[in-house]
Amino acid sequence: MVTFQVLAGLLDYPSERLAGELREMREILEREALVGAEELSALDPLFRELAERDLYELQERYVELFDQSRSLSLYLFEHVYGESRDRGQSMVDLLARYAAIGLELDARELPDFLPAFLEYLSQLPLDRARRELGEAVAVLRVLADRLARRASPYAEVIRAIEHIAEAEPTPADLEELALEELPGGGASGSADDEWEEAPVDFSRDEAAFAGRQRARSLGAARRKKET
Repeated sequence: MVTFQVLAGLLDYPSERLAGELREMREILEREALVGAEELSALDPLFRELAERDLYELQERYVELFDQSRSLSLYLFEHVYGESRDRGQSMVDLLARYAAIGLELDARELPDFLPAFLEYLSQLPLDRARRELGEAVAVLRVLADRLARRASPYAEVIRAIEHIAEAEPTPADLEELALEELPGGGASGSADDEWEEAPVDFSRDEAAFAGRQRARSLGAARRKKET
């Protein structure tokens, strides 16, 4: 289902190409109707921001939000395993799933990057995609809640993904997450302190380079599937 690719695009690094495809992306979500009407309406503020705000400002905000805090990481296994060695084996297992359907990621991207996982799900039958997405529903719930507490419109993308999963996380699933956010917004055990570096002044070139890396990663995955 193309809906998964649209949601992956919304969660990826903002680019001029993305801005030019927003109307079509919105139409796909409405047409395929995997995302409920309420969830689709809740996505409109993000669509407007991506269409109207300065691209550099959008890129800088994206980096500050997702790349400088482990508690908001879009790498799924970061929340499940943290620095545990089990994370490596889970990466290998996930890559094997990708390879089984002929999907390969660019070497620069990790397989648990949520947009990459959504790209993989887009190639599966819907029932199977929902089952596999259900495996990550606890992470999705926690991530959506954390983004919502920051009044981030990206929270609604995660909620839309969770809606498609049609699964509910158990209390035990939520308790097992490796990163536990404190009321002040940081992660327990100073995990965010270890992750975050001193403030830096992101240049346009650095931001564009990061965006090109992610675009190449997902683009390579799509091209591999098509060949």
